[in-house]
Amino acid sequence: MRSTLRRFQQRWLQKRIPAQSRYDLHLRNVFVFPSRLGFGFLLTCAGIFILGTNYQNNLMLLLCQFLLAMFLLHLFITYRNFTTLSISIKSVQPVFVNEHALLTLQLQTRRNSPQFYGGLHVRLQDTKLASLNRRADLDKTVKLLLPAPRRGVFRLPRLTIASTYPLGLFRCWTHLDFNQTLTVYPTPIASALQLATMSGQDGDAVSDIPGNDDFDSLRTFKPGDPMNRVAWKQAAKGGELSTKTFTQTQLKSGWLSLDNYPGEPLETALSLLTFQVNKLSASQHEFGLKLNRISIEPGSGESHKHQCLQCLAGYQQSELLYAAD
Repeated sequence: MRSTLRRFQQRWLQKRIPAQSRYDLHLRNVFVFPSRLGFGFLLTCAGIFILGTNYQNNLMLLLCQFLLAMFLLHLFITYRNFTTLSISIKSVQPVFVNEHALLTLQLQTRRNSPQFYGGLHVRLQDTKLASLNRRADLDKTVKLLLPAPRRGVFRLPRLTIASTYPLGLFRCWTHLDFNQTLTVYPTPIASALQLATMSGQDGDAVSDIPGNDDFDSLRTFKPGDPMNRVAWKQAAKGGELSTKTFTQTQLKSGWLSLDNYPGEPLETALSLLTFQVNKLSASQHEFGLKLNRISIEPGSGESHKHQCLQCLAGYQQSELLYAAD
């Protein structure tokens, strides 16, 4: 029953407040209702009215009418203040699992509108993101941190933005859908490169060539060898002069494949591939990605890197970061 009502509410919101990148608050996308304090205020007015009627006390009746007039005036003030705002959001950048995504809100007072007063409360479903103060936070960019505990490609649900200015008797709020998608990449796990060769290439995709990275072996000293490569410890023990040789890893174009990890859980395998995508991209090597029937042709650069990471993030995604709208 509860889920049915929630789906009905979301369908109604989609019609009343459709998704867009920027909102000017007005009558059709704003809701106003008495707060708990407001209902307590009304209950107090009812008590004063009953006492004034019972004792035929005109002063108490006058006080009741004055308080009710103030109550209705606060309804107008709360709504009028809230609808001076214009709200937009910047694109949400991808993050890795257990990092925090950055939501960048832009809150502005509309042109030819009175100045906004009071504070704002921002929520994402049941998660409170921020309480904003007028002087410190509004009319500028506001950065909100959103936890990302699972990998995947998620559509952000509606942001709830509310105000109780001036005395908290009424709560004025709106539910805004900025049509934003959050991509959460798997957590990188360090591993050795497993790069399969492309068709038409001979040998392994990973090979060692002379270089300066990793120690390889000792050979007999030859005149002209750099003195910083001489193995002085061996020479001090009475041995002949020897020269250290080093190698560095040379990568050919190849494929990263999920099939290279048949015994690993899916999430672990995706994390291992994520590390290798980052490592290959940092060294500007060309590579492709295969996830069963999904294939990304070999390439390099930042756009290719993010394409591969997004594919890893959304592969066999089975959970939602937040409950569906």
